[in-house]
Amino acid sequence: MTTYSRVSVLSIVGLLIVVVFGSVARAQQACSITPTLRIRTATNIFNFQQERTLGDIEAEWVENNYHPVYDAELTAHLNAVASRILSQFPREQARVRIILIDTAEAESLSVGPERIYITRKMITLLKNDDELAGLLGHELGHILAHQNATIMSELFRRILGVNAVSDRKNISETVSRLFASIDRDRKLLRKSAQIIETQEAIHQYEADRVALYASAAAGFSPQAFVELFDRSAKTNGKAGNILTDFFAAANSDTRRLREIKKTLKRLPVPCREIVPASSNEFRTWQAAVISYPDFGTHDD
Repeated sequence: MTTYSRVSVLSIVGLLIVVVFGSVARAQQACSITPTLRIRTATNIFNFQQERTLGDIEAEWVENNYHPVYDAELTAHLNAVASRILSQFPREQARVRIILIDTAEAESLSVGPERIYITRKMITLLKNDDELAGLLGHELGHILAHQNATIMSELFRRILGVNAVSDRKNISETVSRLFASIDRDRKLLRKSAQIIETQEAIHQYEADRVALYASAAAGFSPQAFVELFDRSAKTNGKAGNILTDFFAAANSDTRRLREIKKTLKRLPVPCREIVPASSNEFRTWQAAVISYPDFGTHDD
């Protein structure tokens, strides 16, 4: 797993407030593209309402085990950037939220069709709103393709032999049974890890593609996502090649960087040339997140 999208039986964003940034018009006229989704044909035993229920159950686990922040001003900035990314997709969108949590890792993850969690440490790594947009676009790629439900469907089927779910009680009990089975049996732990790793590897490339296309279409620099991934994955610009792949000298992150760069080259030149914005508003917001003292405390 890399810095983004830990799909360890979890998988999430927030769309509450639309804020118009002064930079919204920059390069949007020149960069004219429409992001598309490539949804894989895969087993998904959840309908949309069941997927929402699964997301609610997973969110309870996340928020009980980590420290969320409930400050409306801090999350408004995240939701504003997310709304610009999400508006690039022609679909009816359910309520989507972005939630800050406090952990020791720099991560973001999507949970169900309505939530994205971003850690405080991940915010410290960002340099501008363009990098934030790419990060959110990546998580939205996971959400819009229903990838969490697909992975959970695979785990239910291959670990428990479950091929259908019903109401909240049934889904909650099945999730609990899955975790209990994995916890008791090391073989099942390894098997589930392999399932997640295999599925995640497939999903990451598509989420990266969505991040680049959606952020560019919204007027953000797609190059910023490349730089964020390279910096956080510590690949140092090394994308490897088919020869290093053959001799196993390239790890999954270098291969992924190579695919991200290939996708970037497929964008129209005006989209690739969007320059990341330097924003005092972003730096002020970032500093407020870093110094926020009350993670886990409701903002009344």
